Amino acid sequence: MKMSSSDDRKVRYALGLFTRVGDLERALQELGAARLPLAQVKVIAPPQGADGARGVWSSSGAALGFDTWIAAEAGGGGPWQFISADPDRAADGSGARAEVLPGFHIWALERHARQLDRHLRSGGGIVVVQFKSEAEERTACTTLLRHATAGVQTHEIGRQSPG
Repeated sequence: MKMSSSDDRKVRYALGLFTRVGDLERALQELGAARLPLAQVKVIAPPQGADGARGVWSSSGAALGFDTWIAAEAGGGGPWQFISADPDRAADGSGARAEVLPGFHIWALERHARQLDRHLRSGGGIVVVQFKSEAEERTACTTLLRHATAGVQTHEIGRQSPG
């Protein structure tokens, strides 16, 4: 079932916070089996740690075909910039973004932003699912609640108007 026309002016997300790669992989497999469009699911891997953990996190999502981004310290307005885990995109420069979630610094509550920042800095991964119907919302939230051991956030934001 499609959401109402008033919901067409909003973008809805669920974010699952993961402390273990195996849990993230199981969630991604379940989301894939549920046939959620790949374009609506993103994986954010933590920054490279001394133990090389980033490679494990980023390869998990990419191997299953999900858009995967690696958090890296930003030099500008936000704490993070995101680099594509796809080596071809990273090499040609098309794989760098200031934001994976457009306008997050504007719409997220400060405590949510701090929670996500602490989670990435402690080496955890994040799965972001955008849903466009009630069925997708149910699937995404049920899956993330089942597997995301560090918590689940949901956000509903107004679409940014062009210009």
